[in-house]
Order: sequence, then C-alpha cells, then structure tokens
Amino acid sequence: MADIFHVYASRSITDYTELDLPASDYEILDLMERLRLKPGQLLYAEVRKICEEHNYLSKCIWDPVNLYQLNALAKKLSEFTSVQDKAVFEGRIRKEIGDKARRIPLNRLIDIAYSTEKSPVAENVMTDYQLGKFLVENDFIEEANGLPDSTLALLDYGKIGKEHREAEGGVYTGFGYVEPHSEPHCVSETMDYQIRKPDYTILVNMEAIPLMITPGRQEDMVQLRLPASEEQMRAALEKLGRRDWNDIILSVCDSPIPCLKDMMCSHGEVLQLLELAECLQILDAAGEMPKYKAILETEECQNVSLMLSLAGIVDKYLFNPQVSSPADVAWEKLKVLIGDEDARTFMPYIDLRRCGRVLMERDHAVITEYGLVEWAGREQMQDMEEQPGPGGMEMM
Repeated sequence: MADIFHVYASRSITDYTELDLPASDYEILDLMERLRLKPGQLLYAEVRKICEEHNYLSKCIWDPVNLYQLNALAKKLSEFTSVQDKAVFEGRIRKEIGDKARRIPLNRLIDIAYSTEKSPVAENVMTDYQLGKFLVENDFIEEANGLPDSTLALLDYGKIGKEHREAEGGVYTGFGYVEPHSEPHCVSETMDYQIRKPDYTILVNMEAIPLMITPGRQEDMVQLRLPASEEQMRAALEKLGRRDWNDIILSVCDSPIPCLKDMMCSHGEVLQLLELAECLQILDAAGEMPKYKAILETEECQNVSLMLSLAGIVDKYLFNPQVSSPADVAWEKLKVLIGDEDARTFMPYIDLRRCGRVLMERDHAVITEYGLVEWAGREQMQDMEEQPGPGGMEMM
C-alpha cells in the first residue's frame, strides 16, 4: 500500500516517534511500545506530510488528529485504484471546503471515502471550456444535437460549461470534473478502530523461482501466515507447483519486528524464517517482544540468521523499558543508592544527564527506542571480580 500520511506521535516531550500511514496493527502496536503507552493512555498525533496526490487534504485535516481514525482513512485511500474513486473523493472534499481552509472531522472524511460509487465523472476535463465541449460532443446538450460542425464551432463552450457546472454544483479535481450529488454513507459510526494483534506472527508472500516476467504479481503469489502447520505449508507449496522450499522466495509483508518488513528470503533463509516465526510466538507469549526488539536495535540486526541467534539469548540481556534518556539512567541509579526521598532532595544539585552518560559508558548500556538494554553478562563478571580470593584478597 502506498503511503498517504506521515505522522508525528508523542506521549511527552522526550517520548515521540514518527510513522507512515496506512500502518498495520503490528506497526501501530510497535509505535505504542516505543512511546511506552499504558493501556487506555492517549497520545498526541499530528500530520507532518500528505502524499502529493491527496495534498488538498491539508486544508481540512487539522492537528491534533485521532491516529486510529486517520489510519482507517489512509487504508481506504490506499485502496483507490480507479479514476472514479480518486476523482469523486477529491471532488466531495473540494466542494465542502470551497476556496478556504475548513476543518472536516475525520469520521466524515471516512464516510466520504466510502461513498465514491455514484457521482458522475468526466475524466481529464479541467476547465469550463473543456466541460462545455465534452457536454456538446457527448449529446448532453439537447439544443446542440444535430448541429453542423460549422455551427458547433461558433458555440461558447466556456459559457456552456460554466452554466452547467454552477447549476449542477460540479467541481474540478486533479482527475477531471465531478458532480458529487448524494450524501455520503454513514459507515464511520459502526467502524471498529481498536488495535488488535493479528492472528499471525509473520505474514509472507511466497513466489516460485524463477520469478515470472513481472515479479510481485498477485496472481503469481501465495500468502502464508506463520507459524504454519505442515499441512498449511505443503498446501502453499502445491499452489506454486513446488514440493520443497529450495525454489521458493519469501517476502515479509507484516510482522511485529519493524526491520523484517519487506525483507526477502530464499533458499536457507526460508527455513530460518519459519523457525524465527515460532521463536517470536514464544517471546510474545512471555511478554519479551519489546525487549527482543530493543536487542535487535542494539545489535543493528539486518539478517534472519542473526535474529534467530539473538532470539535464543534474550535472557542474557537486561532491559528497562522506562528508561528513555541518560538522565533516566542516573535517576534510577540514584533511587537505588539512597532511596526515593533523598534522591528527590539531591536531584537539583546533580547533573543527571552527564552522570547517566558515564554510567552507560561504564556498563556498555544502550538506550533504544524501546528502553535501556544492557548485556547481563557484565553483572555476572562483576560478581566474580568482587568475590574474595585466597587469603581474603579480592580477585582483580
């Protein structure tokens, strides 16, 4: 799906992120994890960019916006493939806002997006002159029917088009002339905007090798939800006319792991991806997914093999999702050392940011979008170093 909106979302001044819409439920859930949102907690969102094709919406979408409604609108707009849909939607919007900026609620924009099937469209007609000529040539003006070419050449097409447009309430769009007559369907009232985890861990498109002349054609692909049973995987292979995974290439459509999006796997990586899906399901059930994603960010992981290896050693890392800055690191340490009350007393006299950086450098800790990550082996090494050696001396 093409990107329609680019949005900025935040929970506070220090916790913010950006996202392209439309986004899958996994992508929205990932945004909530990065912002450390608690269940039911609201976020602030504003539109930073609108794709050129729908840029006219900047006159009617005002910040702040409801991210979930905006995503529902983006999903519907991304499905528009015909001139009819694109022209009617734009025409309805332009008719409502006129020449001035005027806010249109997102629920009404959604209703309009679902009501593009009936309004007449004259494709590529952009001026009153072109409209008048179109109407005459297609016998919409009875008085002009049967007139010889010599007489038609004398007609004021611009006047004809203007009078018709004003009488019918038509508008010009980037795709042509539109007459939006009927009221939009009220679909937004019954829509469910709640975000839920999908019934798959990784969604992939499967294609047989060698690829067809036009790679990525829907008719040459089979979609598979992972983890999948042996029966489901065998059925998917049979649809592609293959018996094993050696001649299959997978492309990731959706998953809870952002860096997996659009990744392509072939040969040995295919089996690793199938195994990774099972590992992710286990990590998710254990509530370890944010920690795992933080580890992947720390290790700058870009391939399935390393992702699979790291999935097996998640317990070797320490993770604190509440830490989002060096100052947070110093504050958490200060509370442990002297307690909450004394920490608040001394806080105004301490450079928390600088102290936090020193602690992070000492501990080889990294702040990711999901929180603080630290290799747990360092603490084990410290415990060994602090244990008294022979004769009561400490081991150095």
